Amino acid sequence: MKLSFSTLGCPDWSYERVLEEATKDGYEGVEVRGVAGEMRADSIPCFAIGRQQEARHMAEAAGVKLIGFGASSSFHDPANLENALSDGRAAIDLAHGLGMSFIRVFGDRIAPEDDEGEIIARVAKGIRALCDYAEGTNVMVLQEVHGNFNLARRIMGVAEKVQRSNFGILWDVAHSDKTYGDNWPEFYAAIRPLVKHVHFKDHKREADGTFRLCTTGQGDIPLLPILRTLEKDGYAGFVSLEWEKKWHPDLRDAAEEFPHFVRYIRENL
Repeated sequence: MKLSFSTLGCPDWSYERVLEEATKDGYEGVEVRGVAGEMRADSIPCFAIGRQQEARHMAEAAGVKLIGFGASSSFHDPANLENALSDGRAAIDLAHGLGMSFIRVFGDRIAPEDDEGEIIARVAKGIRALCDYAEGTNVMVLQEVHGNFNLARRIMGVAEKVQRSNFGILWDVAHSDKTYGDNWPEFYAAIRPLVKHVHFKDHKREADGTFRLCTTGQGDIPLLPILRTLEKDGYAGFVSLEWEKKWHPDLRDAAEEFPHFVRYIRENL
């Protein structure tokens, strides 16, 4: 199984340290979600025009593949459409320049009072526009299982409307766990043909219905059965640790969790 980590777990690290730690810990890939405090693709100094090939060569020299970029684009809110498209296009340009295979985008929200079909159509339209922008590159546009788009009917509803060969699904196992729990095979069976990338993290299912992030392997998400199923099915993408240190500063430091994740996977597969 090919392992990567998202830089969401080390939001303040320099690009040089990201590559150094990936090599040291035995990761094959890095998924970029900001570097040294900058999140937007066209605002990260080390990836600026004129420096992208240097960044690419640094990764190659370290033996680490830059696999994708996590954009902030979400398409549920019509007032945010232009910003979402701008953010997504910048991410596609960067991914193309650095040889990454995908960008990540969101649905993301469906409130109880919303028309579900209308939101799904709006999200599909925005994602389709990014897929069309990415045409002619090797960059795919992946919708993450996230927010209220953690039900199979909603994710696949978007897919049915996008109808682009460069569209896929990023399966975040924690977000599907919030609705499917140990019945995850039902969800996986529905999305399996479109899964191109997988986010791993772990959480405790609390008695009050909330979820508390925790160290890999110490929570309630059936990570190993999911991994073994992916392996059995010939999944060829990366499994990426998304350690949400950026949003949850109380989590332990990435310098501890990143090597632990590799050991946990390698020792149990």
